[in-house]
Amino acid sequence: MLIRYCLVGGLAAAIHLGLLIGLARLGLPVPLANLSGYLAALLWGYLMHALLTFRHQTEGERFPRRWLLLQVLINLSLSVGLPQLLPELAFHSIGLGLLVFTPTAVNALVWWLAAEHVRSLRCGDRIKASALQFHADDLGLCSAVNLSIFSLADRGLLQGTSVMLNGVALNDAIEGLRQRPQLNLVLHLVLTEGLPLADPCAIPSLLDHNGQLQVSVAQLMLLSLWPRRWDWPALRQQRYELRQEIYCQLKRFQELWPQRPLQLDGHQHVHLLPVVWDQLMAYSSEQPISWIRTVDEPIPVGLTLQAWWSVLCGGGWLKWLLLVFLSRCQRDTLISRGISTNRWFAGVLCTGRMGRDALKASVRSLRASQLDGPQKSALVLLHPALPLRHPQELKAFEKSQGFYQSRWRQLEAQALESGAG
Repeated sequence: MLIRYCLVGGLAAAIHLGLLIGLARLGLPVPLANLSGYLAALLWGYLMHALLTFRHQTEGERFPRRWLLLQVLINLSLSVGLPQLLPELAFHSIGLGLLVFTPTAVNALVWWLAAEHVRSLRCGDRIKASALQFHADDLGLCSAVNLSIFSLADRGLLQGTSVMLNGVALNDAIEGLRQRPQLNLVLHLVLTEGLPLADPCAIPSLLDHNGQLQVSVAQLMLLSLWPRRWDWPALRQQRYELRQEIYCQLKRFQELWPQRPLQLDGHQHVHLLPVVWDQLMAYSSEQPISWIRTVDEPIPVGLTLQAWWSVLCGGGWLKWLLLVFLSRCQRDTLISRGISTNRWFAGVLCTGRMGRDALKASVRSLRASQLDGPQKSALVLLHPALPLRHPQELKAFEKSQGFYQSRWRQLEAQALESGAG
């Protein structure tokens, strides 16, 4: 492997050096000449290291693009910065060697790490899909969601679901669950839309003029970050009212399914926000909570450029950063209280767009993540639904209405049916 690396790296260095000297003599500024040589050598190295140097680890598979991006960012800085800081380097043999072989040394480290990463992906491919749990949110929201979730569950494609206790089709969901006792059931805590379960007179600050829940994620974040010593009565009242609604939903779940363990997650992942989390931990001191969902999601390998563009433009990466950070911060609390959780997760970065390619990429990354020691629980989240025939039934769920009118709800179901998982 060392000989192959030296051959490929030597040719890359020769390409870099030849273009640097040749373009500089033709009058191109040294930084641009150096950059041009580097980019040409980069393309050569990206292909040949995967196909030749590290073929034992990669079996000819290309390196994930994140490693190419990492290499570009580091070496672009070196290729442009060194000639700017020390312009005399281009006129001495030692300086030319420094310009050419510094990127080569960086590449050696980057490509070795990339090869090890691809090797772990290939090892992860041998882990059976049964090590993952496929889960659907929003059961009970409407009939289109219920029918899709139950159809997928009956075919063994879903192992769990989260139920909204203020959903329009809750009664149908209860009946469907009665017929499917094997389906893992989780409470989907809803605080941002729909009708409340608590007495409306007891939670006026959480409701709009129609008596529907109107708390936004931004408001919950503000309540989470606002220092308690600066609280004023309105904020304390809102925290108190949040506790009333949260406790009502938790108790209602236990009334409906007394034989099932109390497991929970949140609509729009609100359960991870500190102001909600504190209420859940307080409740766990009174009644046992068996499991809470966390969202420690590895970056999917193999997403298309279109999918990445959607993630960037849609703000999915910001949501991912926040929720992964909160999940890691709160994991120790769960351990100390004896509350179980999933170790790995997929479905935040590509929220709402877990099509075939995204599902395949996410599952592959989850499998590779399970190589570190004993296999740990990993959860794949989707939001499947049939086409909405009566959108007006979601009048009380304005935030979800557009989401469930999207064709992606059917594409997610089709991705699961296609075997991409």
